[in-house]
Amino acid sequence: MATPTTFIQTKQRSLLPYLIIMVFVFFASYIGFMVYSAMQSDVNLVSQEYYAEELAYAQRMQQMTQARALEQPIHVMPVPAAEQLVIRFPVELANATGTVHLFRPSDGKLDVIVPLQLNAEGLQLLSTATLKKGRWRVQLMVQKDGKEYYHVQEVTL
Repeated sequence: MATPTTFIQTKQRSLLPYLIIMVFVFFASYIGFMVYSAMQSDVNLVSQEYYAEELAYAQRMQQMTQARALEQPIHVMPVPAAEQLVIRFPVELANATGTVHLFRPSDGKLDVIVPLQLNAEGLQLLSTATLKKGRWRVQLMVQKDGKEYYHVQEVTL
C-alpha cells in the first residue's frame, strides 16, 4: 500500500516591504550626509566690509567716471606664458600712487593687495605664479593731483 504524501504550501514572502524600508533608510542617510556636508562648508562674504563699501558707492561711481574720462584707458592684461599680470596706465597717471587689489570672488582669503609701483613706461607688473588659477577681479585705486580714479576688470588666470 502506498502512503499518501501531502504537500504543505507555505506562503511566499514578498520583498516589497523590505525594499521600501531600504529605500527610506538610504534616502534618510543621504539627507543626513548632505546636511552634515553643508554644515562643514565655509561660507564667505564677498567682502568683510560689505556695508561700508556700499555706503561709499556714490564716491566710487565718481572715481569710475573720472577713470573713463582719461584720454587712454587703463588696460589689465594677463600673460599666462610669463605668469604675469601687466597693467598699463596712461601717461596722464605717471607717478600716481594707489593700490592694486586682486580680488577672488569665490574666496576672500586669497585676496592680495599690492601698492602701485609704476615703471618708466607706466606699467605695473605682477607675478601670478603664486595665485590660484581661475577668475579674479582686479580693482585699481589710483590717486593723482588730488583726483581719485577707480578701475575694475575681470581676468582669468
